[in-house]
Amino acid sequence: MMELQTIRSVVTSHPSGDARFASLDDTIAHYKAEPTALIQVLHAAQQLFGYLSPDVLRYIAGKLKLPLAQVYGVVTFYHLFTLVPRGKYQIMVCRGTACHVRGAQLILERLSQQLGIKEGETTKDNLFSLHSARCIGACAMAPAIAIGDDVYGKLTPDKVPKFCQKDLKKYT
Repeated sequence: MMELQTIRSVVTSHPSGDARFASLDDTIAHYKAEPTALIQVLHAAQQLFGYLSPDVLRYIAGKLKLPLAQVYGVVTFYHLFTLVPRGKYQIMVCRGTACHVRGAQLILERLSQQLGIKEGETTKDNLFSLHSARCIGACAMAPAIAIGDDVYGKLTPDKVPKFCQKDLKKYT
């Protein structure tokens, strides 16, 4: 007898045959396809797919019997959701007051130059995405950036090239 997991990976309810939709169906079933579970389902979908593509949004809207516009509205309202693929690592440049007055904008610009991407974009190797945040809670280290749970502070525009050559290697 085939195990349930094997069956799930072969049989999905999505025409693409992508097994991630079967996992998403499990989440939707867990919440009994209640429209009130939209945010939980979106979180699960983003975890499975890495981002929320138009196809995934249409699928969720259909399964939860919600208008696509409502699903899209929720996705665009909450900053934790993304409609574009993100890198494996998110580089967050703090834009809080302490970081701002100590040159966060220049840090962001220099990181952008070094990585070859603009804010909100992802490197070609899909390793890094560059973002800014209102505050990362590292005011004493201003200006600061965060990559996952790692916080780097007291940066200057002149330190950014060395940071990219040395510290970012940890993530490759």
